[in-house]
Amino acid sequence: MSVEVARTRVMYMAHAFDVGGAEDMVLNLVRHLPPRFEPTVCAIHHLGAIGREIEQAGVPTTVLGLNPGLRRPWDVARLRGFLRQARPHIVHTFLLTASVYGRLAAMLARVPVVIGTEQNVYHAKRLRHALAERLLMAGTARVVASAASVREHYIRSVHVNPAKVDVIYNAVDWNHLHTTMSRDEMRHALRLPAGAPVLAIIGRLTRQKGHIYLFEAIARTAALAPAHLIVAGDGDLGLALRDRAAALGLTARVHFLGVRRDVGNLLNAADVFVLPSLWEGLPLALVLAMGAGVAVISTTVGGIPELIEDGRTGLLVRPADSIELGRALSRLIAEPDLRRRLAGAACAALRPRFGVDACITSVTALYDRLIDGRAA
Repeated sequence: MSVEVARTRVMYMAHAFDVGGAEDMVLNLVRHLPPRFEPTVCAIHHLGAIGREIEQAGVPTTVLGLNPGLRRPWDVARLRGFLRQARPHIVHTFLLTASVYGRLAAMLARVPVVIGTEQNVYHAKRLRHALAERLLMAGTARVVASAASVREHYIRSVHVNPAKVDVIYNAVDWNHLHTTMSRDEMRHALRLPAGAPVLAIIGRLTRQKGHIYLFEAIARTAALAPAHLIVAGDGDLGLALRDRAAALGLTARVHFLGVRRDVGNLLNAADVFVLPSLWEGLPLALVLAMGAGVAVISTTVGGIPELIEDGRTGLLVRPADSIELGRALSRLIAEPDLRRRLAGAACAALRPRFGVDACITSVTALYDRLIDGRAA
């Protein structure tokens, strides 16, 4: 007679699972965890687009409709009550609300293993958030950083024990690069002129991603006059960025697409992928672009130099420098051989390092060590 082995219950928690790198990370984890783990997902406030994909994948998902904070401490108590009923072995939190209030509720509920994540280099992390995270480290088994630079900055800014912060690079599911349209068909669908150089940026429409400097580079660099830009994503600056593009005379050449999940089709239509971020962790959109064999330009912030070797697998420019960015874009548009060389080297370097299997192996090894009590 076979004996059923108890599975390790892992709960992934965030304020919401909208479209973003951290949320994609959770989607990859719940889809690929080995059978000895039983994943569940908790959206503290609302589900979000990726949350719906997680739900559609058959993963048990709970939406609490809570908004915990200093003005709503009772929501922390409600979150604690939910965790006491759910009784997970591990709570793994993502993004700010869950990293602070989710971790606190998990500790109050006496969850055996509490894990936080740090996805970005936050140079402007608020003092109260840094202090809260420092205090929470007493009950936190580990914080997982998305890149070595993210780990180093977190240790410095929060003043935590380095032994409790591990680096596990974000992974991507290369199946996201599946295409359903040819390059020409996609360009036609996006109403891009035949033969025009096409640039692409995929990311939330926020200050962090530096869209404004890309718009200025395109508008003020004569060599980029024929270029068109596709902008995928949504966010707080959506209207302001549309207004800025119009003010720069780019209305006909900047194509705002909103949130898109057909990343393979978008990258297949592009000649160059651009990510002019002002700060970052390890951006998955950039990893996907490099893995898709698209030439990339990005900035020297956060974990990006851990991805791009300047001049070999892509081009790096200073953040907030539209002139330097314009020069780099002009160079890639003018030199198709350089584009092909950079793209080929990037694809060869990134594919083995950032696939889901390597990430799952690292994450599950961490879970096993912590559950077994072997970690320091």
